[in-house]
Amino acid sequence: MFNRSMAISMFILMSTLVLQGCSGDSGSSNPAGPGDDDESGWSTELVKSGNFANGEINVAIDANGKLYISAYDFNTGLQFITNRSGSWVSTLIAEDDGNSAGVQNDIAVDGNGKVHTVYSSYDGISTATDESGAWTSEDMWMEGGGSCCIVSDSDGDIHCAFDDGSYSDIRYACKPSGAAWEGSIILADEWINSDCDIDFDSSDNPHVIFNFAGHHNLRYAFITGSWNVFTLEGSDSYPYEPDTGWTPAIAVNKISDAANIVFWNSTDNTLQYSDGSANSAVTLKSVAGWTRPCIALDSGGYAHVFFGEYGTNILNYATNKSGSWVNTALSTEIGGNELAVAIDAGDKIHVIYANKTDYDLCHAGFQLE
Repeated sequence: MFNRSMAISMFILMSTLVLQGCSGDSGSSNPAGPGDDDESGWSTELVKSGNFANGEINVAIDANGKLYISAYDFNTGLQFITNRSGSWVSTLIAEDDGNSAGVQNDIAVDGNGKVHTVYSSYDGISTATDESGAWTSEDMWMEGGGSCCIVSDSDGDIHCAFDDGSYSDIRYACKPSGAAWEGSIILADEWINSDCDIDFDSSDNPHVIFNFAGHHNLRYAFITGSWNVFTLEGSDSYPYEPDTGWTPAIAVNKISDAANIVFWNSTDNTLQYSDGSANSAVTLKSVAGWTRPCIALDSGGYAHVFFGEYGTNILNYATNKSGSWVNTALSTEIGGNELAVAIDAGDKIHVIYANKTDYDLCHAGFQLE
């Protein structure tokens, strides 16, 4: 999530994984190369035709392994797409009337299968939900907006963080289950055009990660009785080097509460991983330029990271499941650097991306061992 936005054996990790185009065929089902009818490998499918390479793609998953996608379709608006009925069904929930509605977005699904989305436009931050049975939308903040993220905790409470646009603040808001949105609070101010992501821990407390653009660093905010906000990577002293913490994504282990954070370091052009300890990030890969990673945890708490590489459009996969980080450059070329990942209760990875050929929205699945 732009935010303001997946055990493979060691043999597989060191092999060349292949994901083919998603034009409705079965795709590559053998991680070591093309091949069909091998259920241990990747399978790909077309989700929706359109132009999904110019805005954020995000995904949530329910207890039954059904997927809920929010994705911006160029010049059309924010699409909600799900396979909960067994086939892919889409709904336009925010039309782009020249105000870039939905370019930045996120999605969550609560324990009752109700969907909650947040999205920005030139006008501000809005939410949309099917909680009442029909889609309804609500303006949360109408004085500009940018990056936004949303999550539903185990009690069904909805947590949201967002860039409030012209006020240059990062804000947090909560909607208790069955109630209305509460007033937002400021987590940090004097920042501009930043990125954020959100998750929750075993106590349903929110964890927010965001790039503090004014100081070019990465900040981490979480609740332990009250909000704690600190600089995770970078400096709070001028000249604020290195320029780090862009396009962050977070996944919190729901048992140990361990944070798993990935982000792009602009100064070094590297994709980095942090466990939530200050200035302890490790490099996963040197990249050609801007990238937006996504991250999900499997049932063992291991991290699975997917990211595109600017200029090459190659899809990369990094995981620490073997005990150390291993990165594999997949043969798939993706359209743009926006993509999303979720892992279901059976440890199957689900990657949502736009393909390189025509920017259609695609799904790739892989069953972890």
